[in-house]
Amino acid sequence: MSLRKEGFLAVVAVARADGLLRADESRGVLVAAREVGLADDQLAEVEAALTTGLALESLDFSGLSGAERALTYALAMWLAKVDGVVNAEELATLRKLGAALDLPEQKLKAAASAAFDITCLPGGNRPEKFEFKKLEERLREKLPALMAR
Repeated sequence: MSLRKEGFLAVVAVARADGLLRADESRGVLVAAREVGLADDQLAEVEAALTTGLALESLDFSGLSGAERALTYALAMWLAKVDGVVNAEELATLRKLGAALDLPEQKLKAAASAAFDITCLPGGNRPEKFEFKKLEERLREKLPALMAR
């Protein structure tokens, strides 16, 4: 499975919502983006967004599959929670993201639960050690019908 650039840009929008983005969080996003094979120009876009930010409303998710939408939400939830606190700005942006992804509440909760599972792994609170493949596996367990499409 891969995740398109729009998914990673959404994750960046959530991560930067509070104005605080740690270097290890940036590295974690870039590692995951490389791991799924984003092209160099797309990686450059993600990297630029990490530096300058972007508005969630500027993104178009219409091309993302249901599985990509769930993966986007789970990755954004994980990165928001990785520092131990989800502040009001991040929470508001996560809510906007959930609405923009147009997934039912039950699927959003399952994606958030999968992200929580990853944080419980050894090193799961370290963005540079992010286990993208394990997140995908957890989503396949929690949302089998959606992830099979």
